[in-house]
Amino acid sequence: MNYEASDTLLAGPAWTARDLGLLAAIGGAMLLCVMTLSHPELSVFHRLVAIGVWLQGAGPKPDVVTWPAWGYAWLVALLPSFTWIVVLQACAGTVALAALANNLRRTLPAEYALIALLCLFAIPWHDMQLTLYPSGAAGSAALLALLFLDVAVRKSSLKFAILAGVLCGIAQNFRTEFVLLPVFLGLAALLLSKLRILQIPTLTPLVSFIAVALLMQLPWAMFYHAETGRYSLTESNFGHVLHVSLGSRPNNPWKIQGDDQGAMQAVHDAGYPFSSLSEQGNQVLRTMVWQDMKQHPYAVVQRTLQQLLNTLAAPFNWGEPQLNKSSALNVDVLRQELKSRLGVGINVAKLRTFRSENLYASAREDAHAKLALAYQIAAVGCGSMILILGLLGMAFALLRAKETRSSLLLWLLALTALYKCSQDILLAYQVNYLNNVYPMFLPFVAISLTSIFGRFRRRPAIVSATSG
Repeated sequence: MNYEASDTLLAGPAWTARDLGLLAAIGGAMLLCVMTLSHPELSVFHRLVAIGVWLQGAGPKPDVVTWPAWGYAWLVALLPSFTWIVVLQACAGTVALAALANNLRRTLPAEYALIALLCLFAIPWHDMQLTLYPSGAAGSAALLALLFLDVAVRKSSLKFAILAGVLCGIAQNFRTEFVLLPVFLGLAALLLSKLRILQIPTLTPLVSFIAVALLMQLPWAMFYHAETGRYSLTESNFGHVLHVSLGSRPNNPWKIQGDDQGAMQAVHDAGYPFSSLSEQGNQVLRTMVWQDMKQHPYAVVQRTLQQLLNTLAAPFNWGEPQLNKSSALNVDVLRQELKSRLGVGINVAKLRTFRSENLYASAREDAHAKLALAYQIAAVGCGSMILILGLLGMAFALLRAKETRSSLLLWLLALTALYKCSQDILLAYQVNYLNNVYPMFLPFVAISLTSIFGRFRRRPAIVSATSG
């Protein structure tokens, strides 16, 4: 099949019965996640609902409307029910994941079956799409943007470049962590082209992609200016995030409590009445953080190493089994105690509260909670392996780049995954922050596994030849 002549609107080769079967299977996996995993409404979602109601003109203005980004609030405002949002997310996530596998059938034909299997069991991705939270929609839009950008650059197509820019712009309006991704991808692709690792016929699609993505962020920047008097492409929680990240290590020299409540308390302790998530709180906390970093620079290195350790140990959120309220609390108690003993990902405020109320003794007697924790431990271990194998696969791909020109799509996926990992390590870590780039690791996991298994398969032949 001539791939260049058969690109479809899903940015890949024509779909076969096998591709449609995978699409249906991924949809079935999502349905299974609906039935077995818990998807409670989070406080962030309630805040977005309040903003959405205000955007409709049907409710009062919340105290802060510059965090979170307004993409999800517009979904709340425009769609008739929350169920519609979940269905839309699930459909977009299913199509995006199947489209990735379809596209990789050309790029990595030998690994396609393994990639399809990894996509089917991509529980962190499925769980995120079923949760009322902006990451799912942002992840799907970003993944589709990469697929269209690959086609745009290979075919020097302005149409696909614009479509990729629009999709990336949509992702940014849901999660502004993606706002620097187009520029990062453009600069990295230019460098790889100069190094003759990638062949890029013309830079016009890349420049168009970056320009459209930035244009898509201008309405938010103008809205931000109207609300705060300052232009910004991102949200007003940057200072809040930096302050929380300084509390990554429990024994940090600033005595910072590394959670949202700690950041809010820091603003109030400084004598200010406003929210730490507001533009005023952003400015106050950024000043505090800068002073703290100058006071203890080595502790910043320690905090960053802690976030690296957290990311490697628990990079993805695999969801929680459906439990009653009591068992759900007991799982949290057991999890915090375990994390405290391991020294990774500790929620200091929760741990202190649970210990003060002496909840551990009763939690360890809850069989359902222990079974749920066992699932989470196994899942976290699997997630850590996915991350490590993915990074190893990227290294294999880089080594092969000197021998054979690499696929642009693989580079786009790797760069996006590394972009998000860097944010985890340098800015702030949360166990669910990498869920919306989970698929970007999968082709490299397949490369790692096939490379490792291939080496084992070749060894007996070498031994036999030597002995003969």
